Amino acid sequence: MVSTGNSSTGEHFQFISIQSPDDAKNKTTRRLAQSHAVKRALRIKRMLQQNTGDNFRVTTSEDHCKARRLVYTGSLDKSFCSRFDPFETLPVDSSRLQILLGNYNARQAPEPVFSVAKELAFQNFFAVFRTGLVDSALLNAVMLSLVFSATGGSIDYECLGYQGQAITYIRMKMSSLVEATSESTIGAILLLAGVEARLGKADQVQIHMNAVQQLLEICREKGIFLTSGIKRAIFWQDLNSSILAGSSRIFDHSTFAELQWTRGSLYPNVFRLPLGFQTRLYVLTKEFIEVLEDLHALQCIRDVPGYTKFDVMGMFHVSSQLLCEIQQAIDDPIWDDHPDLLLWLLYIGGAFAPEGAIRSDFVSLLRSNNSARFGDSNRSWPELLEMLKRFIWSEKAFTPQGKALWEETFV
Repeated sequence: MVSTGNSSTGEHFQFISIQSPDDAKNKTTRRLAQSHAVKRALRIKRMLQQNTGDNFRVTTSEDHCKARRLVYTGSLDKSFCSRFDPFETLPVDSSRLQILLGNYNARQAPEPVFSVAKELAFQNFFAVFRTGLVDSALLNAVMLSLVFSATGGSIDYECLGYQGQAITYIRMKMSSLVEATSESTIGAILLLAGVEARLGKADQVQIHMNAVQQLLEICREKGIFLTSGIKRAIFWQDLNSSILAGSSRIFDHSTFAELQWTRGSLYPNVFRLPLGFQTRLYVLTKEFIEVLEDLHALQCIRDVPGYTKFDVMGMFHVSSQLLCEIQQAIDDPIWDDHPDLLLWLLYIGGAFAPEGAIRSDFVSLLRSNNSARFGDSNRSWPELLEMLKRFIWSEKAFTPQGKALWEETFV
């Protein structure tokens, strides 16, 4: 192998002699070739950054102060990123991929299909898919999700490019039974459905999820094995899309053996309605009450001593959707009779929103409604916490972030 370059850039010829087929299998020779390829790629990347000025960032003292005030919501798994494209061989701009993975909003995009958070609240990429991003359909679907979220949820030319490529590759894979029923194909469709759900396009979501259902039927008929990770991804994307876009549910906890769940008789006391909701039974349906009871049970399980502490801030949330609904109904006089419920909703949404416009809007709503509706509820954190616990409120998962929001708003 030979590397050539301009001497002014510090590059040089590197010859790796291979005189027989056995030489190519020699570990020392292969390690030398690989090392040289990586060094050359990094050198070229640094040159490009120097030419474009991307190796420097202009900051001020004010920027550093703001950085210290940021509420970081989940750290990036650097080792995971290196496994994505270790030798920068993917047919996408590797530097662009790294920039996107460093963007908080973009990092949330693949959830609930998979997570890139260091301390996982969801399953990571390699638990869902048995291969890396070598699949073209999956690669373009991942890039679409990342770019879509990084741009604030709008479809630009870059998004359209990745979307078109993903759909094209998915259609090509449909001609092969093996490729059509692979985790990567199903995952690509799920990521497309996630983008459509965030756009509120229920019809498009339904088309994608129906396609997934048909592929699952083929898998069952042909006895094709799928990872438990992709099954969980299907379940959660179906549920998540129904919440965001209002699409009809296709899958439930009885669809997959890995997700089958029923209320057991071992801990019957945890399946009860929190006190804050008991006073509002007349406005709740039977089905919704059961959901709240199940959520209370999950809260109790989460707060069991010794339970593994996840990075709850990396969990997928619907803060923007909740904010939109509250803003539309904030002037409704019904909240005058239920100020504690409104306060709980604002803290649930605001506590898990990242630094930015959405979090600022929650803070504004808390302040603007404080004197008229909340009275002395926000006067002290211990008193506020007791009120929040009347609803769904996990001590371990919610309290640190809730207190941070209270201090940001009223202290």
